[in-house]
Amino acid sequence: MTMVDTATPLDDADLRRWRACTRRFWLHRYSPVPPQPVAEPPEAHVVQGPAPDVALRASFPAGIWLPVPGGPADWAHAQEQTHIALAAATPDTEGWALFGACLASDDGARARIDLITRGPHGWRLFKLRYATVGTEADVDTVALWAHVAARCGLRVQTVGLLLVDTGFLYPGHGCYAGLLREVDLGPSLGSRPTGDWLAAMQACLRGGLPPMPTGAPCTQPSPCEQLARCSPPAGPTRPVDPRASLDILGRELAAQLHADGHTDVHSVPLDALPDGRLRRAAQAVQQGAPVLAPQAAALLQALPYPRHFLRFETIGFAVPVWAGTRPYQVLPFQWSCETVAGSGAPPQSQGFLAGPSGDPRRAFAQSLLQALGSAPSDGPVLAYNAGFERNRLRELAGEWEDLSPGLLALAERIVDLFQIARGHYYHPAMAGSWSFKSVFAALAPELGAHRFDCNGLATPLDAFARSLQPGLPDDERLPLRTALQAHGQRQTAALRRMADLFEHPPEGDASP
Repeated sequence: MTMVDTATPLDDADLRRWRACTRRFWLHRYSPVPPQPVAEPPEAHVVQGPAPDVALRASFPAGIWLPVPGGPADWAHAQEQTHIALAAATPDTEGWALFGACLASDDGARARIDLITRGPHGWRLFKLRYATVGTEADVDTVALWAHVAARCGLRVQTVGLLLVDTGFLYPGHGCYAGLLREVDLGPSLGSRPTGDWLAAMQACLRGGLPPMPTGAPCTQPSPCEQLARCSPPAGPTRPVDPRASLDILGRELAAQLHADGHTDVHSVPLDALPDGRLRRAAQAVQQGAPVLAPQAAALLQALPYPRHFLRFETIGFAVPVWAGTRPYQVLPFQWSCETVAGSGAPPQSQGFLAGPSGDPRRAFAQSLLQALGSAPSDGPVLAYNAGFERNRLRELAGEWEDLSPGLLALAERIVDLFQIARGHYYHPAMAGSWSFKSVFAALAPELGAHRFDCNGLATPLDAFARSLQPGLPDDERLPLRTALQAHGQRQTAALRRMADLFEHPPEGDASP
C-alpha cells in the first residue's frame, strides 16, 4: 500500500500547492515515487534573455553558485556547502552573493534561496524574478525562506524580491548594474504565519484525503496536474465539440442561451442572435462549412496594386541584449513580405532577419522602407491585426527623425485583414478564436502558417532567442534562421490566401 510522503521536508512548492488547494497538496505527496523537480518552462530563456547569468555576474562579481540538489544526499551536501560559504562571507566583500543557498529547519521545512547577500546588520535574502512585479505566491515563498533561515540561526536583516527595473537603459558592454531593483517584503511577512502553516500542512499529511475546497483553482490559470486523480470521471461522458460550444457566441450570451435550454450552437435559431457576426458564426457551425459575406469581395477589389502582405516578429527581453534598449521593450527582429505586382502576377518574397549582434531596429526600418516604399502609390500593405504593425512602425519613427516620415506614411497604408475577416467571415474550425493561428489553421491548414517547430522549439521567439546565445556554433544557428525565414514566408502566403479567398470566393461559399 502506498503511503503519504512525510519524510521529505516541506518546501515552497509544497506551500504553494497547499495554499491553493489542500487536496492538491495531499495528492502530490501521496505517491511512492519522489516528486520530480519542476522543469523550467521552455520559453524561460526567451523572457529572461540569452544570457541572464551575465547580468547577475555583473551585479555580483564575487557571487558563488551552488548546483540544484537532487536526492537527500545532494541536499545534505548542498546544506554543508551553504554553511561553509556563509561562514566565509564578510561584509566588506564587494559584490558577494550566494545563489541557491540550501537550508533545512528543525520543524520539517527546507529552502533553496535564490540569493543571499551579507548586509551590515545581518543576512539579506531575495527571490529573483525576471518580472516587473511580484505575486502573493512570491511573498509566501520569501516568508518560508525567512522562517527556515531564522530557525537555522541566521540573523536576517532584509527579505525581499529582486525585480527588473523597466527604467534601466542598457549601455552595452555587459554593464547591467541597475537592472535589478530591490523590493522589501519585510512589512508583508507579518500576515504570513509560516510556522502555523507548516504545522497545518504536516497535520494534513497525517490525515485522510481532504475534501474539495470551495473555489479550488482546478483549471485556472492552467489545469491542475492532479485533476484526473482528484475526481476521476464516474463513467463515459459525451465529448464536447469546442467548435459548437455556446461560448463561441460570447460568455454572457452563452449563459443566457444555456438558461433557455440550448446545449450547443446547433440548436440556436439564427434570428435569436443579436448581430450579423454571431449569426454568421452560428450558420457556419450549423452547416459545417465556412460562411463569407459577399461584401468582403468589394473591399478587396477596391485595393490597388501592388499589394504587400506583411508580417512582423518581435521580442522583448527582461535582460536587454542590445545597447540602447530597455527591459521588456518590444523590439522587431524580423519582417516578411509577399508583393503582388498585379492581378494574376506571381508573388515576390522579401524579408529581413536580425543577426546575432547589434540593435537591429534601424536596419529593420531601412530595409522595410526600401522594399515597400513610402508613397501611397507604392500600394496598400495588408496585415492581420494590423494595430500591432502600426504601433511598431510608430515606435521606430520616434527613434529616428530621418526615417520618421516614411515610416509614418507606411503605417497609414496598412489594411487590416483581421477587421475584414471579423466583419465578413467565419470558419467552424476557428472555435470562436480570431487569433492568427486559429484563423489560418482553419483557412489554409496545408500552408502550416499556424505552426512553428524547429528542433523542438515551438515559437519563432524561442528560435530567435536561441540563435542569439553567445558562442552558438554556426551549424546550430543557421538552421534556426532558415526556419524563421521559412515560417515568415508561410505566414505571408497565408495572408495572400486569405485576401484571394475574400476577393474571389468559391461558388456557394458566400452567404447573404
